[in-house]
Amino acid sequence: MPSDRFYCDNSLHQNTTIKMQGPEHHHLSRVMRVAVGEEVELVNGKGDLAQATLTHLDKHSALLQIQHSQFFQPPAPAISLAIPFMRPSKLELVIEKGTELGADAFYLYCADYSEKEELSASLIERLRLHAISALKQSGRLYIPSLNITPSLESLLHTSDLKLFGDTDPKAPFLAHITESILFITGPERGFSPKEHQLLRAHAQGVKLNPNILRAETAPLAAISIFKGNAHVTRINNE
Repeated sequence: MPSDRFYCDNSLHQNTTIKMQGPEHHHLSRVMRVAVGEEVELVNGKGDLAQATLTHLDKHSALLQIQHSQFFQPPAPAISLAIPFMRPSKLELVIEKGTELGADAFYLYCADYSEKEELSASLIERLRLHAISALKQSGRLYIPSLNITPSLESLLHTSDLKLFGDTDPKAPFLAHITESILFITGPERGFSPKEHQLLRAHAQGVKLNPNILRAETAPLAAISIFKGNAHVTRINNE
């Protein structure tokens, strides 16, 4: 990824001017020290990649003229991660690294044995900023959605194939997947008996590793396996 890539939550059409403020303005002006007349790349997390020229810069904002823009289709299949509320540092790790590895959506839910019962607005904003930073760093063009849901049960009505991390020694190891999925992981103490009953009724249990993984490790292992398999399949089909 080029070091001069910035995020802008706008449509990025050729010959339009974008006004940049807030954290991205700080990154452009104070960290990267881009000068008027220089070119940068812009992404909006919605599939657009644009080349733009910095035309104006002051203490509070920057103006960028888009010279060229290209739209890219999202990769398929889509992989969503459902993860329980955890301590902030763990959630930040999962969101940042999960974005880098290619997660298409995050669903944060309050598990029966979650370490936290709710997420503050400031933490949710920090998680969003971690996702943006990882989007730019990894060269992705689509930012994963960040969804807060009240319980595990509320996740089980999607049309996607639903899998969950199963510690049962008899559970099969994760096989190759070609359709969009929702992968569900549990908290450090595991799923409650009620949650286990729901999962076995509405989802399929699989193993990610011969060892029992920590709450923050399991979703990252899952997305690595899914995206790695998808990449190999694309190569073999070309």
